[in-house]
Formats: sequence, C-alpha cells, structure tokens
Amino acid sequence: MTNGSAWIDNSGGGGLQYDFHPPGDWTNDRIMAEQAAIAALLEASEDTEATEADDDGMAAAGWLRLATRLPMGLRAALVAELRAGNRLAGIGSAGWPGEGSVVVNMRERFTAARYAPPPGVIWRELNDPQYAREELSAKAGSVEFLAIT
Repeated sequence: MTNGSAWIDNSGGGGLQYDFHPPGDWTNDRIMAEQAAIAALLEASEDTEATEADDDGMAAAGWLRLATRLPMGLRAALVAELRAGNRLAGIGSAGWPGEGSVVVNMRERFTAARYAPPPGVIWRELNDPQYAREELSAKAGSVEFLAIT
C-alpha cells in the first residue's frame, strides 16, 4: 500500500475527515489493489480496539486511527465490503451522530454486510437523497458508529 498518497486530509473546524482520492493515473486494478491493502490493514488491526485515550500520536495514518476506533463488528463489515469489491470513499469524526462517533462513507451499496451483518451491526435501507441510501450502525457503549452509502 502506498503511504497515504491516495488519502487527502480534509479535517477542519474541530472535525477529522480523510477522503480516498486515487491519483488520476491509477488504473482500476491499482485502485482495487489499494482497497485490498486497506482491508488487510483493517483485518490486521481487528485484535485491537483503540479508544480516544489510546489515540495519541500513533505512527499510523489518520484514517487508520479513526478506523481502529470502529467497533469490531462494524470493522468486520467494512472488511467484508472491501473484499467484495466495494470502495472506501472517506472516514471522519466530527461529533455526529454523537461525540466520539466515526462515520465511514462507501462508494457503492452494501453487498456482503447487507445480507449477513456481523453480530452487533444493524443494516437499514434509507434511500434519503439528503443523507444516504443505506447505513450500517453499531454501538460501543453509548457511542454510535456508522458506515453509509
């Protein structure tokens, strides 16, 4: 995986936002290889669940620090989606839907996690043009975490 060259830090206003924008000369195969590498990184981090207190200057890229804050079930759903060919568009934390929440944006509708969400993950079809087509949600304590399309 390239060292963050496809990730743009769009953080500001007190929120964190990292968007995946591959360089224009990348082929679809190269983009999918990058997404597979992202899935492998997330899978490798499945044995640890970082908290805000743990997140103090880790050497990992900002998007990965946010991803490791996702509850295990939602992280597993994200990995399943990436392995099924869906693409990560961005990840952020801006205090919505609650303080400490992380929201993951995917490019396409859910496939793998839609029909068999991991334990603790809820799938909903929304079809709301102002918000999202679908969402996967999971809670860690009172904090809600989302993946949306």
